Amino acid sequence: MVQRAGFIGLGDIGLPMAKNVVTKGFETTVCGHVRREPIEEMVGLGAKEAPNPKGVAENSDAVIIMVQNDKQAEEVIFGASGLLEGLKDGSGILLMGTFAPALCRKIAEAGAPKNIDVFDAPVVGARMGAEAGTLGISVGGDQEKLEKYRPLLETMGTITYCGHLGMGQIVKIANNMCAIGNSLLLAEAVNWGIANGANEEMLIEHIKIGSGNSFSAQNWNWLKWMWTDPPPPTYYVGAKDMSHALTIGLEVRQPCPISALLCELQKGPPPKILEK
Repeated sequence: MVQRAGFIGLGDIGLPMAKNVVTKGFETTVCGHVRREPIEEMVGLGAKEAPNPKGVAENSDAVIIMVQNDKQAEEVIFGASGLLEGLKDGSGILLMGTFAPALCRKIAEAGAPKNIDVFDAPVVGARMGAEAGTLGISVGGDQEKLEKYRPLLETMGTITYCGHLGMGQIVKIANNMCAIGNSLLLAEAVNWGIANGANEEMLIEHIKIGSGNSFSAQNWNWLKWMWTDPPPPTYYVGAKDMSHALTIGLEVRQPCPISALLCELQKGPPPKILEK
């Protein structure tokens, strides 16, 4: 079983995930990426700091990758002093960010000579779920080998086993196609209501108990924080996720016209809620 965990990617969602890992009994090693503050917070909770991903791997039975995009994941895993240089035979990589299924397979192929277990295990539930340890985790990979990593993953949320490597990403991206569409349509509907004289708070409370209800409505204040000026980097991750949806849709000849529109909208500024 996994006793020592590595964690790379201490952002808006990654940091509370990592805090659950270290506070629930796993010896945890982290390394810096962009900001010092999350590293210092993790060290304050008992985590160890390594100088680079290789150092994280050398001190871990499994390493969680929670960076923002494919490019960052490739740098962490394949770059100088990268993860693959430090991983022991039989250890694991848990890809918990949203990445292309093809990248997950590439990582598995590179790790095969050292018997590295690779799982894609992206999450849904946003920062609130990460803080509470109630994320939904869609996992792709070897189902029998998954049991070795289950206790570690369950410090952060609930597992849904989805099938072969890459299927966790497919399920996560399908979720985000809905989530991004719901959030942008909700903003449009609320602004329409306000323009016609309705009160924002009353609108949201009524939508929550009506057929227009959604995760976005239930977490309206968090969503508005995502639409601040300038928005947090997490906002633009939606465009990346929709790009994955369109690329994969083209490969399987599945039209995604609404997702194409959502992708373009996510590249621009976030919605602004009218004041009345």
